[in-house]
Amino acid sequence: METRQGKDALAINIRPLTTISEFEHCMQLQREGFGWSDADLMPLRFFVVTHHIGGLVLGAFDDGRMVGFLSSLPGVRNGFSYWHSHILAVEGNYRSKGIGSRLKFAQRDAAIELGIRWIEWTFDPLEARNAYFNFEKLGVIVNRYYPNFYGETTGTQGGLPTDRVVAEWWVNHERTPVVGDVRKIAIDPDIQTLKKLDIKASRRLQERLRSEFLKNLSDGFHAVAFLQKPDSSEYVFIHGPSGANKPG
Repeated sequence: METRQGKDALAINIRPLTTISEFEHCMQLQREGFGWSDADLMPLRFFVVTHHIGGLVLGAFDDGRMVGFLSSLPGVRNGFSYWHSHILAVEGNYRSKGIGSRLKFAQRDAAIELGIRWIEWTFDPLEARNAYFNFEKLGVIVNRYYPNFYGETTGTQGGLPTDRVVAEWWVNHERTPVVGDVRKIAIDPDIQTLKKLDIKASRRLQERLRSEFLKNLSDGFHAVAFLQKPDSSEYVFIHGPSGANKPG
């Protein structure tokens, strides 16, 4: 699908995955990337079915070796088809090299080619690094917040309820400008370190974020940007229609 040369001379090929052996490697990358127990892993059959029902599973390869993958399930909302991007994982030695971005933009290109207008996925709103990537690199918006969406889980996400927001990526739309009535919510820039140091403080932060996020959404605001700072990070909300769930 694509090969790009980065400034670190890392050549990565992105292409769809179709074979059992490739899907087995996806399971290995899940274990390493998220620290999940087997009970939380997406099983081999998940990837096989995704491939056969109109979804997409992409792999990132370095010299023929898979070092990352991304999966997308087909969905329907308000009568319109979209992709739900369920998992993105990159091997440890290859993180922070732009491979996640390459996978996402290859996913976008495939969606546009098929006439799919939007892609969405869940992420932990306490994870500042993920929020920055989603808002500032991709240009998503957020209109939905779900407390404890997946129930109890293991690995890096463990220790707190699995609160999630839904990133909506409108692949044919311009980035939403920050104008008009603006609100902000601050979070800790490194929730994983905070959980190790003070799990009670982490729970208080999550409870505050949940309350403020849901209040903003109920007041007609939606999140459109994320400001990342050394000592804190902030979600940025604007008021008014978001364009969510519209086909244009």
